[in-house]
Amino acid sequence: MFEQLVGKLPVGIGIVDESFKVVYLNDFFLDRLPHNMRDCYKETPVVELFQGQGKFLKRRLKSVFVLQHPSFSYWEQRPHIFPFKSSRPITGEETQMYQNMEILPIKDKKTGQKLACIFLQDVTAQASYFRAQQKLSEALKKEHEAQRKLIRKLDTAQSQLIQAEKMASTGQLAAGIAHEINNPIGFVSANLNTLGQYATHLIAICDGVQGQIEHFTDELKEQVDALFESNHYDLLKDDITELIAESTDGLTRVKDIVENLKNFSLETTEGVQIVDICAVCHQLITLISAQYSTPQYKFECEYEKVEVMGNPGPLKQALMNVMINAAQAIEGKGFIKLTVIESPKTVTIKILDSGCGIPTKHLKRVFEPFFTTKPEGQGQGLGLSVAYTAIEQHQGKISISSKEAKGTVVEITIPKQPAAQPPSSEDNEENKENEAENSQTA
Repeated sequence: MFEQLVGKLPVGIGIVDESFKVVYLNDFFLDRLPHNMRDCYKETPVVELFQGQGKFLKRRLKSVFVLQHPSFSYWEQRPHIFPFKSSRPITGEETQMYQNMEILPIKDKKTGQKLACIFLQDVTAQASYFRAQQKLSEALKKEHEAQRKLIRKLDTAQSQLIQAEKMASTGQLAAGIAHEINNPIGFVSANLNTLGQYATHLIAICDGVQGQIEHFTDELKEQVDALFESNHYDLLKDDITELIAESTDGLTRVKDIVENLKNFSLETTEGVQIVDICAVCHQLITLISAQYSTPQYKFECEYEKVEVMGNPGPLKQALMNVMINAAQAIEGKGFIKLTVIESPKTVTIKILDSGCGIPTKHLKRVFEPFFTTKPEGQGQGLGLSVAYTAIEQHQGKISISSKEAKGTVVEITIPKQPAAQPPSSEDNEENKENEAENSQTA
């Protein structure tokens, strides 16, 4: 009766031995096996029966056998360990099963054999409810932001007037923070490198001892074997190099982001100076991809360095605003391609995205201050206006061509060496109106 009860429980119960071969499966597991394997599943490795995340499952089982401690895995961490489906109670719709898994160490009282018991719980309904709550929370947050729309629009009028001062202060703050973060990154990176070398030497020593163990006396051999087993050498050897490598990769990623943040936000008081457009674009892609990871980013340029005379602060801000707009226009998969084209007197920067595009009726207004097509509370409508002003100050041109549901191309052209006398404010206003009309026709 007990075996029948366990077999019918609405949770998965499976038992495997130290070689990861299946000893027992209840109906929860059996019902999800192919028909031709339901009567011959025993003595088959569990990772062959259920080909989900086999490497992860094997590591957890090995940890339970070695440490003799339970192991837990929740759906937020690993949602689909076993490749099972789950049916909705009302609609019957099948979806990938979200699972909580617990592995407990047990022993056969008669033989003393070590075993592991896998408990698997279908938490698809709870996960769906949790995600629905998250969406509801996001909707409430957006509604709250929309309620503050009027206050924010009043603030933007003032924020545009002090934009230059704010950018300078923000750049200095970001550069200072980046410098402070680089100090601990430096010694942690050095320590990790040394730790990796130590680990390699220690593993080599232990492997050498294991290689010579057959020459030891029986008593010494037994002591050495016991020492390796009690300290779980096999588990440590498998994990330590991988852990150090993952930590080093993560630290390198942080270092690159911080370095690019420092270089990108660094402001000078010298005004017009030589600016390497290629270096700025590389820094920009690194920073944007850290915040918006979904699009694929591609940079193309025939030269390693393309220099212009300009003010780096406004140029960086203009490119940043255009790139952020491109990233935000992409939902799900997509790409952003940034191309730098050099001619004898000018440099052209093209930013192409595969986003939602801009309706034709809006193209003539994209450079107007406070104009935005984003939902209320999600944009102030200053990004492209600030970009236009910055490019205009460098005697350049910016234009936009776009097709709905196809994507957008922003083309920025600036002279390598600005003219001695910049255009008058009246000419600038006329150029801006002409540029808006050209962007509509494009």
